[in-house]
Amino acid sequence: MVQGNTRSDAGSSSREYGMSFEVAPAASVPLGAPVTLPVVVGVRPVVASRGAVQLVAHASLRNEAGSAPASGLTGVLTSSVRSRNGNTTSGYARFGPLKFTQPGRYRLRIMLGATSSNGVTTKEFVDSGVIQVLAGAGAARPTPSQVARLQSLIPENIDITAADIAAWQSA
Repeated sequence: MVQGNTRSDAGSSSREYGMSFEVAPAASVPLGAPVTLPVVVGVRPVVASRGAVQLVAHASLRNEAGSAPASGLTGVLTSSVRSRNGNTTSGYARFGPLKFTQPGRYRLRIMLGATSSNGVTTKEFVDSGVIQVLAGAGAARPTPSQVARLQSLIPENIDITAADIAAWQSA
């Protein structure tokens, strides 16, 4: 389940952008081992932006309820929003490989920020479903629907190739 602005503590009220998980994190991940299957979030403007902005997304770990920050996440945690047209206000942010270093139950939060001549402003966020971090858990392989989605993202300039997808399938 993906959570966003439907929760009372979710996102900004500006609703300038919509965010959704295109490739969500697995429900169960191994403790201390890199999760190579990337997390991908789609970003779409809800209203036309005013002026030139650059969008950047950042991943962080939250407790199971999503109500407080948690420690124990490393890896590529920041991504510009890109598409086949380059850095844009509509596209995708890719995170990974991620590594979870503390056992437990968490949510991954992706926050969207906009940079402009006026500084950086947080615009929106989306929370993943619950992720259980377990010692001895196996690496997540992509589902057939994830494979199809990943294949459709190859031309989107977010560093996903057919060879990457084949490697994730055989992991």
